[in-house]
Amino acid sequence: MRLKTIIELTSAARRKAGLAGLEAQLDRLSLGEWARKGDFVELAGRGETIVFMIRARRIRVDANDVQTLVFELDHPPRPAVR
Repeated sequence: MRLKTIIELTSAARRKAGLAGLEAQLDRLSLGEWARKGDFVELAGRGETIVFMIRARRIRVDANDVQTLVFELDHPPRPAVR
């Protein structure tokens, strides 16, 4: 079974993404299940590459038992959390 994946951003990552004009690109971003906490995600911004880090990942199960793999991106990259 392949899980649907979504991206969430920390507040610092959201600010940086907005400044770099990356909102649409992040909305389309789909990371594979192979991506792990601590991995870097590089996106081309306005004239520069912005590096995010997968800060956390979790499985969300809704009321209909639909499972979604959630990746939380942070910027600047910092040590991963549990």
